[in-house]
Amino acid sequence: MRVIFMNALKERIRRKELYIVAVIGILLMLLCSSDSASITMNGEPVTGFKNMFMVMHVLMNAIGCILAVILSVKTIPNEYERKNSHLVWVRGISQPVYHGGLTAANMLATIISVGILYLVLVIYVIAKGHTECLFAMLPAFFVIAVNVSMVSLFVSVLSIRLPGMAVGALGTLFAGVGIFHGLLEIFKSMLGGIGGRCMSVLLWLVPDLNGIQKQAYHLVIGKQVEVHVIFVGLLAAWIFSLGLFVFRRKEA
Repeated sequence: MRVIFMNALKERIRRKELYIVAVIGILLMLLCSSDSASITMNGEPVTGFKNMFMVMHVLMNAIGCILAVILSVKTIPNEYERKNSHLVWVRGISQPVYHGGLTAANMLATIISVGILYLVLVIYVIAKGHTECLFAMLPAFFVIAVNVSMVSLFVSVLSIRLPGMAVGALGTLFAGVGIFHGLLEIFKSMLGGIGGRCMSVLLWLVPDLNGIQKQAYHLVIGKQVEVHVIFVGLLAAWIFSLGLFVFRRKEA
């Protein structure tokens, strides 16, 4: 499994999409951190450290989830299209181990890319003189890693059986609903009826990625952290991982 994991990780890191999205994300975050940024809330400029850090934190989380979908959607299908799988089966490696190694590579590649984005936040914190936040940023990063790992795991598991277009659509829907979970909760209460009930089911099925991101932000700024929100995300990730043992490829 180690060889499978390392080869897949090297391939993920070499993908140009990772660097394109990461560079765009860094530029957006640098724009937010610049003194010339004109972000406003209710007509008033939002330039305070906590407000700007929150905006950058939300943006980093969203970009990380998008990267998780992009990097994970074709990893497993590509291995089968290249006919590499038979080299694994002849060595007696099971499908769960094979798919698990590829999925782990997807997750780690995404976490590394988010780590690059997180360095922008570290630089921003130091530049603004809030070095007291640096110690809390390490555990906060691992909380964000729960989010992107969950998305990567979800997409990787689906890609075992579903076609690429369907996986991409479902992965994007999953990430979008999770990122905008709070806003959709408000929208759900406005809908009512069948639409509201359908929205309730969707929000119940998709973990609150925004809520998990908030706990990471609260860690950094010293607010109370709702640990159960993070545990729900970890539980969802564990449930998704069971798909590695359930789903099989006929080509094997």
